[in-house]
Amino acid sequence: MKFILELPLHSSRADVWRAFDNPENTKIWQPTLVNFETISGIQGQPGAVSKLTYAEGKGEFVLVEKVTYRAEPDRFDVVYENNFADNSVKNTFIAAGENETLWKMEVEFKFKTLLMKIVGPFVKKNYIRRSERDMERFKEFVEKSQA
Repeated sequence: MKFILELPLHSSRADVWRAFDNPENTKIWQPTLVNFETISGIQGQPGAVSKLTYAEGKGEFVLVEKVTYRAEPDRFDVVYENNFADNSVKNTFIAAGENETLWKMEVEFKFKTLLMKIVGPFVKKNYIRRSERDMERFKEFVEKSQA
């Protein structure tokens, strides 16, 4: 399952990158994230592996994040893994003016279980909405930081 999202940000690409690259900020725009722990490698660099714990509803779930590519301030790629799916995300930041940046997110889910292979495509809209909400919260955060 694949989808692409784009969002214009009223902030310079350098400022967007600084905000995006700081793991402490992730908790601001992903409010269900309760813990971000680097397991190996240098955080944010290719080869780094981190454990992300999210609290949602009455439970928690964990994603293992693996940084696969980094080209500051243009692109940051990761793969998130759990027992049900591998989720690759390619984040591209395109300068669109002195204080304008286009954030393009390309997402691909590869489902691991039979149930998710069947159900996954039917809940695609939920994955898209969640990503859009995260992107909007990031936009609000980065734009307020510049005000």
